[in-house]
Amino acid sequence: MIRVRLFLVTAAIAFFSMSAMAQPAPCSAGIQDPPIFSLVNSSPVRLSFKSTTQAILSLPVVTMEGNEITVVQMASDANQLTFPACNSQSVSLGDLPSGSYTVMWKYQTGLSQNFFFATFSFAFTIPEASPCVLGMSIQPQSPAVGQPVSIIYAATFRGFLQTPSVALDSSQITIDQPAVIADPAFPGHVPCARGVVQLGALHAGYYTVTVRSNSGAPMSDAVIVGPVARGRAVRGH
Repeated sequence: MIRVRLFLVTAAIAFFSMSAMAQPAPCSAGIQDPPIFSLVNSSPVRLSFKSTTQAILSLPVVTMEGNEITVVQMASDANQLTFPACNSQSVSLGDLPSGSYTVMWKYQTGLSQNFFFATFSFAFTIPEASPCVLGMSIQPQSPAVGQPVSIIYAATFRGFLQTPSVALDSSQITIDQPAVIADPAFPGHVPCARGVVQLGALHAGYYTVTVRSNSGAPMSDAVIVGPVARGRAVRGH
């Protein structure tokens, strides 16, 4: 069995999309298809991105200036697809020290004189080492329509070496996270695998969330996405 040693890291992720509303499938393997970012905090840190497009794109090119990360994909010279397809990519960010980072992922949506890019932004923080808490949390706890939803999960004595696959089918969100056993780096050390999945705007409703792994029992939780609150009209006298 493969065993690895991982550094203790944590991540608090904030995501917001600057694109138009997400199109239906195929990225989520279900009815809804919001832009999906996922991050695993291992050595190296790995980031994945999925979004629907009809462009035929190049492999991503990553540049870093300080704590600002830019990922660019160019459209090919070939004709664009006649149907929506999933742009699913994964990149390595290397071994990142603690701190706050921003990611700008952009790609050309079609060959035109306007040279237009679809742009998505993602922000995350890797703070100093902290105790590992086994389980899953969903942020915000009571999201509204239009708010991205963060699913943060962790497992002790495990390592996540690649980003998960995510399926969103009706009201069921399923995250399949490959994992390996992780050995303590020193006596008393508890290796901790941490992952984050962020979904763009979801429809209103009740969602069940399951994180599955080939190593360990599944984790489950649920979240209710409420409608956008409307302010009361005030009549003049």
